[in-house]
Amino acid sequence: MPSSQRRSFLGTVSTAIGLSLAGCAGLQSSGADTPSKKTESPAETPTESDPLALPSVVTRDGFPDGDVVLKPDGKIVLLNFFTTWCRPCQEEMPAFRQLRAEYDSSKLHMVSITPEVDEMLIREFWREYEGTWPVVTDPALAATDRWNANSYPTNLVFERDGSPATGDSPTVRARTYEEFASIIDPLLTES
Repeated sequence: MPSSQRRSFLGTVSTAIGLSLAGCAGLQSSGADTPSKKTESPAETPTESDPLALPSVVTRDGFPDGDVVLKPDGKIVLLNFFTTWCRPCQEEMPAFRQLRAEYDSSKLHMVSITPEVDEMLIREFWREYEGTWPVVTDPALAATDRWNANSYPTNLVFERDGSPATGDSPTVRARTYEEFASIIDPLLTES
């Protein structure tokens, strides 16, 4: 089986497993008719402003080892929700490589997030498409649910204070380097 077909098959299977597991875990705490429903106090309910960190998948070449904070304070943030089998996700990788090359990581924090659970498959994708920024896995859909990233790719941009960069929603329709730069450049010049 060719590499791309294998990746597509394994990506679909691993995503289905991850979504199934997350769905099963969610049934216990989200259904109103479920007798074992867990009641959370307001202090336990995660909010948009709570820090969220996910495990890094690729830890070579200076990539972070351990958990990566998705929205660190004081940085412009670009979050990319992707899957390895998604053709548009594959097609936008060159734009992300160019963004990483052009913008200092101390000012623009970039992280790609996938719900897939097969870390070998994710590493293979990252190597093949020459990813040069952190990639994390989100099998429990913590980030996916927080920002309602229900399609792939979904790209979000946040200002330094954590607010959405484009009005009420952080979702951007940018797919090319030029489109991303037109959103990020004004944020970098603001004080």
